Amino acid sequence: MGPSFVIEKFEFLRGGVWHVRPFKGLVTFLVGPSKSGKSTAIEALLYPLGLTNATLMPEVRGCQQVRLVFRVAGTRWQATRSGSDARARVELKNLDDGRGSGRSLPVSLGKAGETTAGAFVQELLGVPAASRGTVRVGLDELYSTVLALRQNTIASEFLGGAKDAARTLTLEVVLGLWNENLAGLEKTASEAESRHRAARSALTQFKKLRNTGALADPDSVRAEHEQKQREHQAAAERWLRASEALTAAVGEHGRLVALHRAADQQRRKTARQAEADQSKLSNAAAEHARAEGALAALLQPGPEDCSRCGQELPARETGLCQQCGQPHAGGEDRRERRIATARAKVERLRLRMQGLQDTAATAATAAAEAEKAAAHALAARDAYDEQHLAPARKTAQQAEKESHGLSRDVDQLKRRLKDADYISAQEAVIGAARKEMEAARAARDAAKSVDEVRRKEVTGRWSQYFLARLQQLNPAVETAHIDPVDFTTRVKEREEVAKTFEDSSVAGSPKVATNVALLLGLRDLGREDAAVKVPPLLIIDSPLSGLGATGLDRESSLRLIDTLISVGDEASCDGYACQIIAATNDPLPRVYRGVREVRIDEEHRFFDHAHFCDS
Repeated sequence: MGPSFVIEKFEFLRGGVWHVRPFKGLVTFLVGPSKSGKSTAIEALLYPLGLTNATLMPEVRGCQQVRLVFRVAGTRWQATRSGSDARARVELKNLDDGRGSGRSLPVSLGKAGETTAGAFVQELLGVPAASRGTVRVGLDELYSTVLALRQNTIASEFLGGAKDAARTLTLEVVLGLWNENLAGLEKTASEAESRHRAARSALTQFKKLRNTGALADPDSVRAEHEQKQREHQAAAERWLRASEALTAAVGEHGRLVALHRAADQQRRKTARQAEADQSKLSNAAAEHARAEGALAALLQPGPEDCSRCGQELPARETGLCQQCGQPHAGGEDRRERRIATARAKVERLRLRMQGLQDTAATAATAAAEAEKAAAHALAARDAYDEQHLAPARKTAQQAEKESHGLSRDVDQLKRRLKDADYISAQEAVIGAARKEMEAARAARDAAKSVDEVRRKEVTGRWSQYFLARLQQLNPAVETAHIDPVDFTTRVKEREEVAKTFEDSSVAGSPKVATNVALLLGLRDLGREDAAVKVPPLLIIDSPLSGLGATGLDRESSLRLIDTLISVGDEASCDGYACQIIAATNDPLPRVYRGVREVRIDEEHRFFDHAHFCDS
């Protein structure tokens, strides 16, 4: 079995305050009704270690940081990760190291040679990294296959629903069946077979070509090869000249583009100036009109009303006050002065308006000229593009295509010139490839035979433990078998035919029992076989749905509880028992020694009502 893996506590930072959920003891049940937040807690539990396939619930994203304190082989570790940014780096610290040093590791591969957080934890757990083709075994694959059973897959998908290739490779690694040397031999044999097939195929194709008569006269092929070489050289020279002409055309087109850009910029500038001058002229005209109106009012004053009663005043002789009828000394002079001032203002504004008219006319002329210049530059650019650049580009492309086509013809004829020596040389290549393939196959098959013996022996013992655990959960089970190739299961109950996982019915939770029993049997095997590197930790999300029921469902649930609790009492190779963390809807039927229940409901949630901590 792998080194002990014990979770001590889960902490999270929210609103600047750290909260803690301790996991005291080796068996913990999160108890609460549906939608009370049990799955949120389960999904968040190992997220700080660097998992990428964990489902981030809103409660986790609302935390500034989440932190897991755990022990591996007795050494205490702390993993801290951002809750809101899943791509942020993971901070890992050895709490037993007096220096307090830590490591900051990425979640996914970044810099060459940099270890990810998941790979670091996987190495701590003693599970080697392995790959086959595009499939690799990382912490996520380990989590989904042997460490945890999720609520949404436990009763419907085999061991968490991992893809067949990934699940098989992960179980091979955990069972100690991954043979890096055999994987190398399989790769070598496959590559040797590919080379042998390619050599045979090349010879077959060559003989077909020869039998058509195309290679019957080597002299004609040689003459054709020389002619094609001359044609290719001429085409290459044409391509070079066309490329030079295209380069010159591109440069001239760029110059015209720059000229049009400058002309268009000048057009916009003069248009803005003309618009501004026209606006000033309009304002001056309005002001001049107002001054003329004021002068007209002075020259022909209208009737006035009495300031006391409001009635219209009678006409008076010149020099008399229109309201009191008394002579006003100097009144006519004041009026004349006002009229003179108004006339001077009208004249001044007329002169100013005339100057602005000249300026606006000049600006409008400049704008019209700039508009024509920009249009001319645009037309010149487009005309050059159509008449010079596009033809030059087309000529260069055709020359390039012709040159490449002749180059391929030359290479093909060059290969055909080797007709006389090719068959014997290729037969020698095929013979060497066959010997290499046979040697690689022999080495692979020999290693595979040894490996198959070990696979059958290991899966045979695992099947025995699997059957024992299944019968603990369901006494009706008679036989259980694990396939040594892909580790699929076949289970037979009394008065029924043997069924695979896919054929099993969901009613009565036989799929749940298969998944749980298979992982418990794997841990039983790990205690016996040091080569089996299964971590002694099992997280199960809601395997129990019938504690509050009666009959078979309740009996099955009680047996499952007893089985899980018994596993928590069995020690690993370094003296630590297997830790079980599970979730259930209903409270446990009685008090179990060493078993802790964490009650969760819609009013007392895992995150919202966790205790404060000092860290």
